[in-house]
Amino acid sequence: MSGNGNRRRAVGLWTIVLVLGLLALGGCGGGGGGSLAEEEGTRYARQILQDRRGGSLSVALVEDGRILWARGFGLRDRSAGLAPSPDTLYGIGSTSKLLAAVAVMRLADQGLVELDRPLGDYLRDFRMESPEASQVTVRMLLNHSSGFPGGDYRGSGTTARNEGYLEDMYENLRTSHLKHRPGALCIYCNDGFTLVEKLVAAVSGRPYEAFLREEILLPLGMTHTRAPLEAFPLGSFAPGYPDSGDRPLPQEFINTLAGGGMYSTPTDLCRLLALLAGGGTLEGTRILSEASVRAMGEDQTGGTLRVVDTRSSRYGLGLDTVRQPGLELAGFRAWMKGGDSSVYGSAVVVIPDLKLGAAVTGATRIGSEQAVALAERVLLAALVERGLLDRMPPLLPETPRPPAPAPDLSPFLPGIYAASGQLFRLEQGAAGLAISRCSEGGGWEPAFSGLVHREDGRFSSDGDPLREFSFAEEGGFRYLVQRSPGYGRIYQDDQVLAQKLEPGAPLEAPWAARLGRVWLAVNLPSRTYGLDTSWNPRMRLLSLPDLPGSLFAGPQGQGWYLVRPRSDRLALPGITIPTDGGRDQNDLKVLEVEGEEWLRFGSFRYRPAETVPVVSADALPRQVALGTEGQWLRLDPGAKGGILRVASRGTGTRWMLFDGAFRGVTDSQVLGADSRASAPPGGYLVLLGDPGARFEVTLEVPGGSGKGTRRP
Repeated sequence: MSGNGNRRRAVGLWTIVLVLGLLALGGCGGGGGGSLAEEEGTRYARQILQDRRGGSLSVALVEDGRILWARGFGLRDRSAGLAPSPDTLYGIGSTSKLLAAVAVMRLADQGLVELDRPLGDYLRDFRMESPEASQVTVRMLLNHSSGFPGGDYRGSGTTARNEGYLEDMYENLRTSHLKHRPGALCIYCNDGFTLVEKLVAAVSGRPYEAFLREEILLPLGMTHTRAPLEAFPLGSFAPGYPDSGDRPLPQEFINTLAGGGMYSTPTDLCRLLALLAGGGTLEGTRILSEASVRAMGEDQTGGTLRVVDTRSSRYGLGLDTVRQPGLELAGFRAWMKGGDSSVYGSAVVVIPDLKLGAAVTGATRIGSEQAVALAERVLLAALVERGLLDRMPPLLPETPRPPAPAPDLSPFLPGIYAASGQLFRLEQGAAGLAISRCSEGGGWEPAFSGLVHREDGRFSSDGDPLREFSFAEEGGFRYLVQRSPGYGRIYQDDQVLAQKLEPGAPLEAPWAARLGRVWLAVNLPSRTYGLDTSWNPRMRLLSLPDLPGSLFAGPQGQGWYLVRPRSDRLALPGITIPTDGGRDQNDLKVLEVEGEEWLRFGSFRYRPAETVPVVSADALPRQVALGTEGQWLRLDPGAKGGILRVASRGTGTRWMLFDGAFRGVTDSQVLGADSRASAPPGGYLVLLGDPGARFEVTLEVPGGSGKGTRRP
């Protein structure tokens, strides 16, 4: 049978499994059967699973400390056809930050921490390359205003616990610069919450996970919430799944426990919401003072650069927003926190004044956007059935507004705009506003077109009228603003999409000489979650001819990041965008390693591709012993029809093969650690593993001569 036939049969079987999964329901908790909230939640959960092509999710509703409804949808185990139950564990990603904030506020109530004291008062060895880092306070860890680069992702997500991640991240932070003055902006920042682990340990004398368990989780009865310190029993958690098939992916370990690593259930998370709604008390147990809970719910973005009213990013302490847009639309003040990882998405939403909240967890293409929409929908239905809301909010009309003549936008157009990992070119012509995106190769590709100026002062297309663009100026910077609908499509929210860039002085000769070269990542852990041959190992530098003096770093296919040279060997983050658009920026440093120029971007290190040693077919097998970094080898460009053999010894060993254009060819995770593969001439081989791992690499060609060549 042909490959297409196999694919059709697989799709047919998966369709049957999906339909069964959409009909499957897990156990219920508490009363409330047949309520409007349950009916609306059930309908919408099934719609999400259908829209997102499978996966699983779990949802719970709490009122005044009592779980009214809890249910699982989809399949947590495809091969056995099992739905999740309310006790099935899911990774909650950044919803873990809410637990971290509660931990810090508990220490504050105990008089061990003051929010507005410098972090260095508690972590005596804390420092950064920027002297202003001494001004970073404990509060700034919790409200995203520290100015830290963002998130250190090297080794943060793995297939086994990475014990050294926290110290590696801390050391990288200590050798980095701030991207803005502490307290000037609120920009989403994972590293601030990762440091909560060190703060809690330093102040309490207990590891973060022990403090969290003993001081918060056990007193609250959150018995299903835990840190992934080891592999969980099969069947206790919902694993992720690939796009097709019923073989689950490995368990995901997010090693920043405070920032995104915890596992939980919606019923457990509802107990956390009940604590907040109860002013710090649950079932007679006080965890936080009322003052601490009020402080968590205060808008932390006042006095910072905000540009537009982004309601979904009105940060509290550990909260994404204290003005959840869907509930605000209905006239209610609600707090929200969401989280994502490679596998999971989650969200919690609570209306403190009503002591009413909902929690959602999901896996496999269920992200926080869908989780927020489901929690929002359940709460809105609960408000309707309580007589507090006349009806469910309608979907936004998708009718384009009437066109109107555009004003003079010469300060904004044309222009090159940048955000974290994004680079846009904006042009205005007879057909309207056109927005192009810079591709991985450095060319321009259409992103949004047919954008017509409308009577409300924004640009939108007839085909997508709810995605609107406008311009703003604040703090001496010019910005492109996007107004777009949430997943539930009952409201729109504004977000700064990108910042306009201005030309600068020409690049100095050392930086200009680095343009066009390729560097290869050398220190990626072999157990990195989701690592496969689709990974792009390259780092390249880009400058735009129509933007003199510009310099962009392009790491591992993650887009383009503006950096501004400060010396021949150092370039620093170059954009100033609040909330999400300015997150995860890094220093770019040039290192000298054995007479070569290497690059470091954040904590990732890159070696020059042009000096990678060549594996010749006329040589003995190459012996490679790993230190703290991986090793790259290039296959003889003239060895056509060759066979590559790789044998390994040690722990964590892994190798991946790429062709000469760095397209993935194969992975030892598929072939096995000791295996063979067809060798693309001029291809690249990367060897990864724990320190001390050893590899033997042999390249064989037909009819070859010499000690290292044999006829396969």
